[in-house]
Amino acid sequence: MIADSSTAAAGAGEGAVRASELRVDNAVNPLGIDNLTPALSWQLTGSTQQTAYRILVATDPARLRSGRPDVWDSGRIASDEAIGIRYDGPAVSSSTRYYWTVELWDTRGRRAASRQIAWWETGLLNDAAWQGAQWITPDTGEPVLMTREPEAPMLRKDFAVGKSIVRARATVYGLGFYELRLNGSKVGDQVLTPASTPYERHNLYDTYDITNDIRHGANTAGIWLGNGYGARYNPYGFRWTGPKQAIALITITYADGTSQAVGTDGSWTWSTGPIVANDIYAGETYDARAEQPDWDRPGFDAGDWEPVRTTPAPSAVLAANTMPAVRVTQTLRPIGLTEPKPGVHVYDLGQNIAGWARLRVSGPRGTAVRLRTAEELGADGLLDTRTNRSAAATDTYILKGSAGLETFEPRFTYHGFRYVEVTGYPGRPDQNALEGRVVHADVVSTGTFHSSEELLNTIWRNNRWGILNNSMSLPTDTPVRDERTPPTMDVQAYRDAAIREFGMNRFFAKYLRDLPPGTALPSDAAKAQYPDMAGGQVSLAWHLYEQYGDRATLAATYPAMKAFVDKNAQDQPSLIWPGDEGFGDWCPPDHGPEANGGMGSPNAGDCFSEVSLVNTALWYQQTVDLAKAANALGQTADGVRYDELAAAIKSAFNRQFLNTDNTYSSGRQSTSVLPLALGLVAADRLEEVGAKLAETITTKDSGHLDTGIFGTRYLVDALAAIDRLDLAMRILQQRTYPGFGFQIDKGATTGWEQWSYDAGMITHDHAMFAGINAALYTVLAGIQLTSPAYRTVTIAPRTPEGLEYVAASIDTVRGRITSNWRRTSAGLELTVATPLNTKPTVVVPLASPAVHVAAPVDAVLVSRTATAATYRAAPGPSTFTAG
Repeated sequence: MIADSSTAAAGAGEGAVRASELRVDNAVNPLGIDNLTPALSWQLTGSTQQTAYRILVATDPARLRSGRPDVWDSGRIASDEAIGIRYDGPAVSSSTRYYWTVELWDTRGRRAASRQIAWWETGLLNDAAWQGAQWITPDTGEPVLMTREPEAPMLRKDFAVGKSIVRARATVYGLGFYELRLNGSKVGDQVLTPASTPYERHNLYDTYDITNDIRHGANTAGIWLGNGYGARYNPYGFRWTGPKQAIALITITYADGTSQAVGTDGSWTWSTGPIVANDIYAGETYDARAEQPDWDRPGFDAGDWEPVRTTPAPSAVLAANTMPAVRVTQTLRPIGLTEPKPGVHVYDLGQNIAGWARLRVSGPRGTAVRLRTAEELGADGLLDTRTNRSAAATDTYILKGSAGLETFEPRFTYHGFRYVEVTGYPGRPDQNALEGRVVHADVVSTGTFHSSEELLNTIWRNNRWGILNNSMSLPTDTPVRDERTPPTMDVQAYRDAAIREFGMNRFFAKYLRDLPPGTALPSDAAKAQYPDMAGGQVSLAWHLYEQYGDRATLAATYPAMKAFVDKNAQDQPSLIWPGDEGFGDWCPPDHGPEANGGMGSPNAGDCFSEVSLVNTALWYQQTVDLAKAANALGQTADGVRYDELAAAIKSAFNRQFLNTDNTYSSGRQSTSVLPLALGLVAADRLEEVGAKLAETITTKDSGHLDTGIFGTRYLVDALAAIDRLDLAMRILQQRTYPGFGFQIDKGATTGWEQWSYDAGMITHDHAMFAGINAALYTVLAGIQLTSPAYRTVTIAPRTPEGLEYVAASIDTVRGRITSNWRRTSAGLELTVATPLNTKPTVVVPLASPAVHVAAPVDAVLVSRTATAATYRAAPGPSTFTAG
């Protein structure tokens, strides 16, 4: 029997191990999920280890407190595992909340209940659960008149509630974008819903808790529809080209046990409203004179509204959206306001963001205020819109002229920008008239990094912004120009940074569902087998398991992982990827005359580089990760087969690309960086290959990088492998072209698409070079997981000259891991901390063989060399000093 929290605490003692941070599928109290066997996880507090657990699941939290669960009791399970424990009770039902908790036993035999009761709630699990809801669309007449389709129709339905409510839910999906309204207010804080998907394959609905929004008596539900990722969206992304349509089901549960359903059907009506234009690229036009006040409230006269009609479903699959919602996550005040021309006011937000501007204005009726956005300014102080390409990126607000302040921000578009140009403003705006609204998937920040080198800190910060700005409902290549499409190659280059910086498990799991291995972009089927374009999803699925313990995504992706690697083995019997199929080390620096000074030109740079070598190296990495996945899933025969294939690719790689002078291929930096970082260099050639790379960097490239997206990702790792982090620091501290410092000195607050300022294809908000952030955690801070979900971890920081300190942390599924080192007058001080159920190994770097190490009493020396002392440490905090 599980005890009440207070009783359990008294009986077990404060030092007993206890569960906290309870999660379901790596989410806290998820609403509306459709996983029938969700994974349950927790973290540990206390001073001892877990030796067993007991999970209890009930439909009422009181049953858990009394120890009488009515759904599932796992019984006592002897295990120290706390990550990814599958629910193994009776089949779950639709629209049901399941409460759960866990009690633990520790090494002293003490049992303690968690002080936390958590829950998950199922969504609509089958077609029968949607009974009472139909797909509806505005009825605009005969099909030949479909050109009358409105830009942003508003749909409404009145309904009455006559009894006491205990709970209410709304389950909604609308195309292209939708906003749910209830009794005069927007429901929830999500924006740019629904999540973009391959619409013909699956559609992801959202579930809202509307218990506090429903009123006794008259109620009104509204659905506002926009174009979303419509026909004008880039063909390389997922587009919806059908009619604007929606399906919704409101379910109200009463205190007497009965329920009421209000679904979309032919009784709904529609009308046009104030949004007269909306487009992802062009922007949104809102004519406040066309508002219909209170259209989504009871009592509104909708006598002249038009009927809706039913319409076919977009696909056969309507499933729960479980990725983090896209939200406004931050509001930025401008840091500057100028007037470069009369009537043209330019706001500087001080940061390149994805999102939109919020305007406050008062003035005469019919006044049109235009907000145009861009990343950069020209020498004249006006917007430089070249990186927008054909995206107009302009929002227009037409005043209704009511007394007082009017506020506008768009609903159905977003932009990438730092600067906002305001024209048509009545009078002179002040700095408080506009704010920047930061929009992206609301992923939790899990990584921190700080060092004594401020340029390094700025690189880290800029790369984080680049990842976030390009994380909407899918990863995007840029929020700025007329693309914003899923960049499979970019994700492969920065995924290792993203999963350390942010809680990306559910985000990337959704991405893998949309674009499994062997998928490039919707209209790029020919590129579906390129390791650089479509192979990254193989390794991504493995890394989600390795980082988060996400076995379900790995198992679901595994067949496609195998198919991808097997197809390439069949098509490339030489095991060498052709040089004319792929992108390679995309966008290394342009060294042509146009790049003098790094400014570039409209014709600068060929971004394709080392296609054959890079794709073969990536294919090797993907095969290695597939072998690991096979073993993790119990497919041992597959594990052996793919290990053998990886070994064969490695041999073929060295026969094909290794030159007699110990360079690879053309000898450019990336040709040695990838083999060194990915383990393709034979042990007996490591020293010679490393020496040639160092020579290339110092002599040919004058201490600058010469890498594209994959070479940049692995640059620090490769230099760490040959003990030349001095060169890594030299490269990262460069302020002349090409390098991160060059960008930063030109005002960059996010990473660029190319190393030069201007080129024929350029934006200044790309995440593709952000992958180098991974090395800040794994090399400089030395936090390296050595088994999935950080069950074991090695903390082995590298301390290159020029750095005085590094402080970093990663919030893992087991808890926070920190690594802080600092040079002192006595030598080096290293402080680490790990969660209770992580087994840490700490490697203390030594300046010389004679250095003395002072270690905690519970740390066990495992080995010592001239350069490092390795300890088996205890979980929790530990400090080591070497001097």
